[in-house]
Amino acid sequence: MSLWLMQWKRKWAALLIVGVLAFITGIFIKAPRAMEHYIFHKWEESASLVDLIVGYKGSPIQIVASTLYRLENPTGNISAATYKFWQGHPLVELATPISLGDNVQGHPLVGTDSSYYPWFGLALKEGHLPAATGEVVLDAALANQLQVGIGARLTSAHGSDSRGESHEHPLKVVGILEAKRSADKSALFTVPQTYWILHHSTEPSYTSVMLKLKSKAAMLMLPNIISQRTDEQGAFPVFIYGQLQKQWEPTIDQATRWSWIIAAGVMLLFIAYISNMYHSERNTIAFLRNHHGSTASIFVQVFGNVVALIILGLLLSEFVTQGLIDVLPIVEEWLAMLMTVALGVGLLWIKLRKS
Repeated sequence: MSLWLMQWKRKWAALLIVGVLAFITGIFIKAPRAMEHYIFHKWEESASLVDLIVGYKGSPIQIVASTLYRLENPTGNISAATYKFWQGHPLVELATPISLGDNVQGHPLVGTDSSYYPWFGLALKEGHLPAATGEVVLDAALANQLQVGIGARLTSAHGSDSRGESHEHPLKVVGILEAKRSADKSALFTVPQTYWILHHSTEPSYTSVMLKLKSKAAMLMLPNIISQRTDEQGAFPVFIYGQLQKQWEPTIDQATRWSWIIAAGVMLLFIAYISNMYHSERNTIAFLRNHHGSTASIFVQVFGNVVALIILGLLLSEFVTQGLIDVLPIVEEWLAMLMTVALGVGLLWIKLRKS
């Protein structure tokens, strides 16, 4: 029986703790960028797609958060005349209506037209896009989660909570999509007319309208136009994102400092634990010394499994965070991880050389 296997059977809990401590160290090394990526990158990516969102009078942040990210309740509804005005405006290249306010099993039901799908990179995998009232499409992962396919019948409820008042008109799944944005992956899409039927609207209305302008210079002219229009609020996603970034930067910086401090603390605990493991293996080391084992061979036999678990724990933390934030590690993170390995291996080697 190999010495590694004997050690694992004898001290599996202690060896497992080494791997866990290495994993936690790696997680805290990556935590600051994971948090920054979640807060900023996903918001920035969507904010750069839309030049202007026009909604009912209210908070611009609320309009952006509800229209782009489905994180807030809408400020109200705008008339079909408002949509037609912006659709035909000479400064506007594309106007896409958005209707919100209902959900299907807790997932937002988004009413929009066919221009939304290519704009936000939603690719049709199966079936067809909604064309008639009551037809819906959704992301493939969400379809699996809800266990529905083409032809399935669904029921919507009022509000963002699945426990809201259910509507009597059923919805029919007619297409399966592949979405890029997390907000789109968790939503179902239909035509705006579905909302008019569900809510028994006598006059067509929308929650908001997203605009793509013919030139960025138009962004300077539109605020004056919007201010002259009754019950309309303009929200520029890029400007909103800039405001949020300024508000969050101090918190992110502080969280980054604390994350590195905690990582350093865990690393010290990690080193102390490894040092204690060395002392617990002194009898084994002495036995191998008496049998003329070299320092290198003794290190591999006694501590090879420890080093392997250190590397495995750090790599596992890298795979986990990579799966969550989908960005490549930066040099500072790799250096911190290499330092963790070097400190653990170096400490064991120095102690072994001195014994």
